[in-house]
Amino acid sequence: MATFQFRFKTLLSHRRRVEDQRQRELAQFLRTRMILLDQIKDMQETIRDSKRLMADGLVGKVDLTRVGQFARYSGHAAQRARQIVVRLAGVEKQITAARQTLLDASRQRKALELLRDKHEARWRYEQDRKETLRLDELATGRYAREMMIGGTR
Repeated sequence: MATFQFRFKTLLSHRRRVEDQRQRELAQFLRTRMILLDQIKDMQETIRDSKRLMADGLVGKVDLTRVGQFARYSGHAAQRARQIVVRLAGVEKQITAARQTLLDASRQRKALELLRDKHEARWRYEQDRKETLRLDELATGRYAREMMIGGTR
């Protein structure tokens, strides 16, 4: 029996590969965002812990060296946090663009799959129609033979 062959099978495979690539790209951007958010969170925790230790150090005799170190560290951490936030904003834009690109790739793949489904439905209809015609011809031939055999007696 004949099997359905989609004319654009290669193109459909290509579109699936493109969609998979777009998914991987989006996943990479999401991973980068997660790493940056973790860095900010870690920095906030470190600053919070340093402030607590600094507050403990301000009781009684004050160690000015320690206060100076904390101030330098806080300034450096704040600057680093600003850099991470700027980078995070850029990654968010990339995520938005990657999502749109993935959505476009998905639409293109789905459109081709719909075309394939329509072609396959039309092919199946034609196969069923041909099978019906063949069975009708067989039944007509059988009837004619029976009439000839029955009519000659």
